[in-house]
Amino acid sequence: MEIKVIGSGSSGNCYLINDGKTALLLDAGVPFRDVQRAMDFDTGAIRGCLITHRHGDHAKAGKQLAKRGIKVYGNTNTAVDIGKGACVLQPRIAYGIDTFTILPFEVEHDVPCFGYRIDSLVTGERLVYITDAAGFRFSIKGATHLLVECNHSHKKIMERVRAGEMNAMLGYRVLNTHMSIEKFSGYLVDGHIDVERLSEVMLIHLSDGNSDAEDFRQRVQELVPEANVTVW
Repeated sequence: MEIKVIGSGSSGNCYLINDGKTALLLDAGVPFRDVQRAMDFDTGAIRGCLITHRHGDHAKAGKQLAKRGIKVYGNTNTAVDIGKGACVLQPRIAYGIDTFTILPFEVEHDVPCFGYRIDSLVTGERLVYITDAAGFRFSIKGATHLLVECNHSHKKIMERVRAGEMNAMLGYRVLNTHMSIEKFSGYLVDGHIDVERLSEVMLIHLSDGNSDAEDFRQRVQELVPEANVTVW
């Protein structure tokens, strides 16, 4: 399964996945022009877009994709914003999009938000996509690829708040709406995320002021030495 990063971070999130038969977008929080460039202007090859939640840095181009005839999938909250052309998904019910089987599940954010488990009927691989989530209640089994937010260090935010470098309310919001390196590492250690088949981990949506990309990569790499760990 090929994964292409079109955008990652507070300025916009969008990822393109392809199993050789089907291409899907994960989120659409970048200008539509960026999606066109990533597809060499062949956007007709996109079979759908899975949006996690309504915030602009994840859904900005959703309406334009729908207007171009690309099906946009998400929760009820997201579909209301997209309007015509949006397809509502229900959590923990599997859906088929060509050669992919999609299972949405709820994650903890400040608006209704989905994570997605995506299985390819072509390659037998399983990708799990989680972003803008302080946490999630479900165990992840059998993933070969993880595309997971690692937004901040809890320790770093607390240090910045105590030093007066960060507003306490903002710090509280980030801690309660986004995944920390400590939380993600804990999921790997306690078996909440099964790593037996894991071959690739992509850490995404890092906060510029509250993260350390190389430190995060090294910490995760030590926990999953057989996987290829990258940071975006």
